[in-house]
Amino acid sequence: MASVLSSFFSRDPKSQFAFELPQGSGTYYNGLNFADSFKKAEPNELATVFWTSGPHSTLKLQAQKLRTMRHPDILTFQDSIEVDNTFYLVTEKCKPLSVYLEDMSLNGTQKEFVVSWGLFRILNALKFLHEANLSHENVRRSVYVTAGGDWKLAGFDKVTQFSTPRTDLNQLAILLWEVFNGFKEGITKPEAPGRMPEKLHELYKKMATPAAARISVSDLIKECRERGGFFKNKFVDILLFLEEFQLKESNEKQPFFVHLRENLDIFPDDIAKYKVLPKIIQTYEYGDAGPNILIPLFKLGRLLAEEEYQRRIVPCLVKLFGSPDRTTRVKLLERIDEFAPHLTSQVVNDKIFANLASGFLDTSPAVRESTVKAMVPLAE
Repeated sequence: MASVLSSFFSRDPKSQFAFELPQGSGTYYNGLNFADSFKKAEPNELATVFWTSGPHSTLKLQAQKLRTMRHPDILTFQDSIEVDNTFYLVTEKCKPLSVYLEDMSLNGTQKEFVVSWGLFRILNALKFLHEANLSHENVRRSVYVTAGGDWKLAGFDKVTQFSTPRTDLNQLAILLWEVFNGFKEGITKPEAPGRMPEKLHELYKKMATPAAARISVSDLIKECRERGGFFKNKFVDILLFLEEFQLKESNEKQPFFVHLRENLDIFPDDIAKYKVLPKIIQTYEYGDAGPNILIPLFKLGRLLAEEEYQRRIVPCLVKLFGSPDRTTRVKLLERIDEFAPHLTSQVVNDKIFANLASGFLDTSPAVRESTVKAMVPLAE
């Protein structure tokens, strides 16, 4: 019994922790180290670990706050642990906004689109906080970007009771200035717009001045989503439509997919792969997108490494082959050259062939013809 108890209490807490903890020093940002991680039981479930040592760290308080803050625009808490005076916080995979922008090297128009979506999301996070009678008080260094390009709010160690939106909006204005003019620790108050796009000047001034105390974040979002506003563009419109796809009417969906096909190139690769593509797959699995997803599915699939293609695209293809809708099956078979090289013989034999072979006996001539033509690429 003594040896069992000794073994139990001597276990390394890190080895029992669900996520892989970093071995090196990681990257230092805003008083914290951070590094990529993953769930040990599911290595494809990626995460980010933040950690720091010492008695005066605010990371533990941030973790406590983040655990209770459940909102799509707030960084998702995964887990936390304290080992040998070092506290570790695990969140969804992300990186600080300044690091993200440096890594991406976006061109002018694309950067404006990305910022419009990101700013829209952060203002929605502030709207949530303010309506809960909370003020963040540290927005400037608390914005992180997920793998799918979503800007999310974290931090929360300086949260206070809400009085006016001025502090949060002033800090967001400084952050917006830095996005276009460079990140500088010495900036303590909003400055002239500098290299900021002219279409942002009015919004920037509203957030940067003392008048921000009298502005409702909700009204600010609404104003920017109206025609001519900074958030009223095809980039934001497409992403919002995908997020709200289940709520849309059928007569809205067909024109949307035409619009999407024509504008896939406006999205940076990370947003295309990890935001747009998963949403497109969801529209088929949980909606009535049908054959409309095929062109964007295959176009975005080209961005994926083979392992990712097998994990994300092939299961969707298997479901498409089983579709009872003839139009979907014909259009799928017409594009078989684009995906046949990714189908292993095991997938074809075990999951596709039975549904494919049924096409030989289909009453539709188009289905029979497409089925015959599809056999050649699959046999190669």
